[in-house]
Amino acid sequence: MAAPTYVSASPGTADAAGAWSHTISGTVPAAGRFYIVQILQDGATNGAISAVVGTNIENLAGTDDVWTQIPGTNADGSHPVGASGAARQFLYAGRALSSTNPTISGANSTSEDLFIKAVRFDDVSTGTTLGTVIENATAGATANGVATSATAADTGVTTLGVDRLALNFVAVNNDNPIAEFSGQSGGTWVERYEYPDSAGTDGCLQLQTAAMASAGTIDGGTASITNSDSWGVVGFALIGTTVEAADRVPRFSPYPQLLAH
Repeated sequence: MAAPTYVSASPGTADAAGAWSHTISGTVPAAGRFYIVQILQDGATNGAISAVVGTNIENLAGTDDVWTQIPGTNADGSHPVGASGAARQFLYAGRALSSTNPTISGANSTSEDLFIKAVRFDDVSTGTTLGTVIENATAGATANGVATSATAADTGVTTLGVDRLALNFVAVNNDNPIAEFSGQSGGTWVERYEYPDSAGTDGCLQLQTAAMASAGTIDGGTASITNSDSWGVVGFALIGTTVEAADRVPRFSPYPQLLAH
């Protein structure tokens, strides 16, 4: 019984067009380990990313060789990036099937560049639906902040119980560095990775996390970007393996024991 923790991230991958793939190396895979893949599509074409599958991975419901998409508001399930939706961010979750490195792959019908990272977490809920694994004010929910500026704002995360890990996945459609969020209340953001890549049209991915021991909200942080760019920040919390009080089986009955006669 524990709160989720960040463990490690794979090296980043940049892909120019057509079929794409990413191998989640740089982590120690084992059956049941939990991963999230972050993808920046540096363009706004709806439906460009399709046929997303994997190997040595299963989705939250236990179906082999596919991922569970953590959906946003765009028609293809992506999260907008930038005030005018200049780019798109995709997030996928899954659990490893074995000690072989998982993969994710798909199609890209455009020349819009992709930038990909994958991250491993431990002690994440073993639930089979998004509503039992992530939350932001409500079960299964996410929030997404967007703008085009030289300062990015964190996306507030509201947890509903004990032992959560708040996440902010940041995507910028340029390869400019992003600072760690500061000035927030309700917790402390910690940068876990930053992946700027100058390939093609450039892009940058970042993850910041905050441990949330009890129900509450972390919000109000800002971070500088080297230049004014389109950015998007998807925020939600991972639920831990801790059993909530309402779900525990009492060790002792509150009712008097009836004596046998």
